[in-house]
Parts: sequence; structure tokens; C-alpha cells
Amino acid sequence: MTDEFLEALEIVIRDQIIMKNSVEIKGLGTFKPVHHNQKQEKRADGTNMMIPPKDTLEFTAEKKG
Repeated sequence: MTDEFLEALEIVIRDQIIMKNSVEIKGLGTFKPVHHNQKQEKRADGTNMMIPPKDTLEFTAEKKG
């Protein structure tokens, strides 16, 4: 694979993830955006702390076999 191809692939994957779409690459796996809602956590000292919402990227490898 050439550097140009890998850069183009990166752009396509990034753009699809930004649009909240999953990206499946045959032979590799699936990239999937996951949204985590805001939540409240109790700290060790007894105070509450708000955790802001965030988006993460989940990767699931394709099963071989």
C-alpha cells in the first residue's frame, strides 16, 4: 500500500466516523463511533463530580477462522 492510499483511507474513515457511521474493512474489522452520555460519579472523598458527555471510537477485529 502506498502512502497516498493510506492517507486517503484515513480521510474516508475519519469523515464517516464524524458523520456517526460505522466503517467495516474486510479482513481487518469495524470502526464504530460510540456516544457516552453525561454522568455523575461519587469520588472517594464523598463529593459528586459531573463527567461530561463524550464520543469514543470502538474497534472490533474481524474474527479469523
